[in-house]
Amino acid sequence: MMKKAWKNTSLLLLVTTIVCITLVGCSSKKSTEEAVSPAASTGGAATVAPKKDRTEVNFWYLWNGKEAESLETLITEFNASQDLYTVKGLSVPDVQKIVVALSTGNGPDITDNFSSNTASYAEKGILEPLDEYIKRDNYDVSDFVPAALKSGQYKDVTYALPININFNMMFYNKKLFADAGITAPPTTDKELLDAAIKLTQVNDDKTIKVLGFPDFPFVYYVNPMTFAMGGELAAADGTLTPNNPGSIAAINLIKSYREKFGLDNIIKFNSSAKYLDATDPFISGKQAIRFDGPWFGNTVKNGLKIEGLDYGIAPLPGPDGKPELAGGGEIQTSTFFIAKNSKNKDGGWAFLSWLMAKPQMVKFNTLFGNLPSRSSVYDDPALQAIPDFKVFAEAAKNPNLKSFPSLAVQAEYATAFSSEFELAANGKKTAEEAMKAVDAKAKTLK
Repeated sequence: MMKKAWKNTSLLLLVTTIVCITLVGCSSKKSTEEAVSPAASTGGAATVAPKKDRTEVNFWYLWNGKEAESLETLITEFNASQDLYTVKGLSVPDVQKIVVALSTGNGPDITDNFSSNTASYAEKGILEPLDEYIKRDNYDVSDFVPAALKSGQYKDVTYALPININFNMMFYNKKLFADAGITAPPTTDKELLDAAIKLTQVNDDKTIKVLGFPDFPFVYYVNPMTFAMGGELAAADGTLTPNNPGSIAAINLIKSYREKFGLDNIIKFNSSAKYLDATDPFISGKQAIRFDGPWFGNTVKNGLKIEGLDYGIAPLPGPDGKPELAGGGEIQTSTFFIAKNSKNKDGGWAFLSWLMAKPQMVKFNTLFGNLPSRSSVYDDPALQAIPDFKVFAEAAKNPNLKSFPSLAVQAEYATAFSSEFELAANGKKTAEEAMKAVDAKAKTLK
C-alpha cells in the first residue's frame, strides 16, 4: 500500500486461527446464540456458536492486482473461521473516494490507509475509537513496535492498528559498482554524490544511459532522505519545523546531482521509467542506486520472478561528519480502522482483531513482503523466507529511524513540503527559499 501511496511505498500473510472477541451482551439486538467466547489475548482460537444468518461486513481496501488477491485469500479464511460474519472485500485504490464515502455514510465498515492520515481522519470524525474494544476483549497489543502502535493513535486515543512497518533502504547494483571501481556502498551524503557521479553513464547526446543517483522514483527520496540527514519535520510538541539542516541538505544533494547531468536529461529519464516491472531501470541495470522498501526484493524475486539481479542493501547515507546519525530514515505503517458510521462495528472489530493477531499478521506480511508491526513474530520461519527480510529486520532496530508525529494538518503539511522540495530540486528556488515558504505555510495550518 505504500505502497499505494507510492506507493508507494512500498510496500503487504496465513496460519488459520480465530481471534478472541467477546460479544456476549454487547447489543440488545444480538441474541445469545451470536456470542463469541473470549479467547487468548494474542488472538488465539475462540469458540463460535452456530448462527443461522451471518451479518455482512463491508471491507474496502486500497490494494489491487496480486496484493488484492492475497488479501481476498485472508478474507476467505476469516469467513471460514467463524459463523457470525461474512466479510465482503472490495478493491478501491482511491483514497479520496473512500474518504468521501466515509464522510457521507456510504462507505465500508472497515478499511485501510497510511498512518500519516490517522490524525486528520480522527479530526474529521470518521474513525471509530478502538480502546474500548481492546479493553473489552483484553486484546494484546503489548508486542507492537511502539512507534508503529503510536502511528494509529491521536491525542492518546487508538483509532487504527498497524499491520506492518515500512521504511526505505539503499539498494545498489553490485556489477555497476564493480565496473565503476566502487568497493563499498556510500555511507554519507558526500560519498553518495561522489559515487553517483562515477556510476552515471551518458549517451553521446548527454541523455542518461545509466542513472547513478536514487532520483527515481523521486517520491522515495524526499522524506526518507530528509530524515536520514537528521531533519526533524515536527517537534515533539507538534510545532512544524520544515526549515531545518536536514531538509536543506537533502535538497542540495539531489540538486547538485541534477545540475551536474542536466535537469532535462534526468526528467526525461524518470518520465520514461516504469516502477516495479521488468523494464524498471534498477531491475534492467539502468539505475545504480535505488531507495526502496522491504517489498522490493519480494516483488522482484517472487512477483516478477527476475533472476540474475545482483544487488546489495545498505542503510540510507547520513550527513558527512555525523556518524551518530547513521541509519536514519522515516518509518511509516499501513493501518486498518473501523468507520465511525459503520453499520457493523462489532463485525468490523472481529475482522480487524483477527487480521492483527499473530498468525494472520505473519501470513499477511509473508504474502506482501513487509515487516510485521508485532516484533514478537520476527523469528517466525515463514518470515525468514521473505527476500531481504533479515537485513530490514535488523535495520528496524536503529533508533535513528523516525516516524512523523501524528498531526491533524499532516496531509496538508506534507503536500506543501513535497511541493516546495520539488521546486528547489528543480532549481526554481534555493533550498532555503523553499523551506521558508513551507514554514510560512505551516504557520497558517490549524
